[in-house]
Amino acid sequence: MPHMSFSSTLAAIDGWLAEYAPLTLRDLPPPATGAELAAVRAQLGVDLIKDVEELLRWHNGAGRATPAFCLAPGYAFLGTADMIALSRRRVAEDEARPMWRTWNRHWLPVAAGRRGKCLAVDHSDSDSHGNVLVSSTEDGRDFPKTWPDLGAVLARSHEAMRYGSRFMKSRRTVLDGRLDWEEA
Repeated sequence: MPHMSFSSTLAAIDGWLAEYAPLTLRDLPPPATGAELAAVRAQLGVDLIKDVEELLRWHNGAGRATPAFCLAPGYAFLGTADMIALSRRRVAEDEARPMWRTWNRHWLPVAAGRRGKCLAVDHSDSDSHGNVLVSSTEDGRDFPKTWPDLGAVLARSHEAMRYGSRFMKSRRTVLDGRLDWEEA
């Protein structure tokens, strides 16, 4: 399948939701405002990666959608206020335990999972700039799962929505116009 641009992937997700899960689409909030984007930039201390800004200009998180709209199965899309709050919490947790760091202050959490896991986009000035990783507050012995960028994650989620294929040990379900994911 040819690789779609990031904006095309977002439009395709909107189109799929409109056709198959219209209540999920209806409950997604409007785009983030300039002030909300500025607050995220201030928390990170660096400019937002283009795809992250475009994501937030698409919808500012999952809003009141129930079940929550997930960027990847099991990872609910965070709005700007929740991104900032989770980032601050992770930075504070690391400061409280200087010998065991699990967070980089230039990671931006974009989706929250269970048991302290989140999807974070690396905004640091390093070789991993732009990568998306699964971060956990637990002492993980395995190297975290990563993707080259947010576009790769959303393209894979869209593919799983569209074809009902397995992604991150889950398959999409639609019940009463709402998208959800179940273990598969």
